[in-house]
Amino acid sequence: MSYMRTVSRYIMAVAAALFIAHSVRAQDQAVFNNYIANQGVLNPAYNGSRDVISAIGIFRSQWTGFEGAPFTGALNVHGQVDKMKDLGIGVVIMNDHSGFTNNLELFAAGSYKLRIDKRNEVRLGLQAGFKNVIYNANKAVTVDYGDPVFDGRISKFGFNFGFGALFMATKGQYFAGLSIPRFFSNDYDSDKQEIKNVVKFKNLHTYIYGGYVFDVDDYKIKPTALVRLVPGAPMEVDISCSMLFADKLWLGLSYRTVTDIVFFADYQINQSWGVSYSFDFPLNDIKKYTVAGSHEIGIHYDFQLKRRPGMRSIRYF
Repeated sequence: MSYMRTVSRYIMAVAAALFIAHSVRAQDQAVFNNYIANQGVLNPAYNGSRDVISAIGIFRSQWTGFEGAPFTGALNVHGQVDKMKDLGIGVVIMNDHSGFTNNLELFAAGSYKLRIDKRNEVRLGLQAGFKNVIYNANKAVTVDYGDPVFDGRISKFGFNFGFGALFMATKGQYFAGLSIPRFFSNDYDSDKQEIKNVVKFKNLHTYIYGGYVFDVDDYKIKPTALVRLVPGAPMEVDISCSMLFADKLWLGLSYRTVTDIVFFADYQINQSWGVSYSFDFPLNDIKKYTVAGSHEIGIHYDFQLKRRPGMRSIRYF
């Protein structure tokens, strides 16, 4: 019975690895549901766009109940340079774990604001940093002891950079962004045992997104959309709509083509603190294996150091 359980776990691990590999083929960057509140991770041009120093942390547990499923954590802290209001800076830390692999990324980001007129502005952003890839095959459960494919631990570093642009209304009614957050594919060369920074256009992730805030009676309604383009994979589109209640609570639904239906909520506790939660249920074959979909929790904090007249206190995006 013990041997059969070992074989069964091995088969399940291989099946999971094959399914994950097929699901994320060419799309190897983390996906977040609340991409509007988390734009600093998606687009370096967003860093410094708010009136205050802002921090957001997000944790995502994907495919709950699926052994070896990905879980991701991200932190973005950004703000304006005090004596140069058109210049923004920020830092992005992301940790993505899936199966035997752990990816840790650290980026420094900067943006510059160009005023179009009194109502509109454009921000241009650039980020650069490194990625640490750890592959720990020692965690594998194998039928044959000492299988060389599942032996050892590898830790390597690679460099990457990205850029983006953000068009927005100065009062926050509408916005649109375009970004390529990672230009290189960090490929592992098994012969030289190092990570190579390779430009592979078939793996290049381009994000195009936008939204508008409508006033309807005493409510605000915010439809948004995000298009994820990867030449080596089918196009993905996220379409969402949310409503603001009592200037505190955003409630919304989102549809991710082919893969997920998402419910999300964002609550502004006070001028500084806010929390968000989202749940997505898969529409593809992964729903046969996951127990309770995917969950994403976010906490954001605005440092109210120097409030100026006209500063936005409501987080529209």
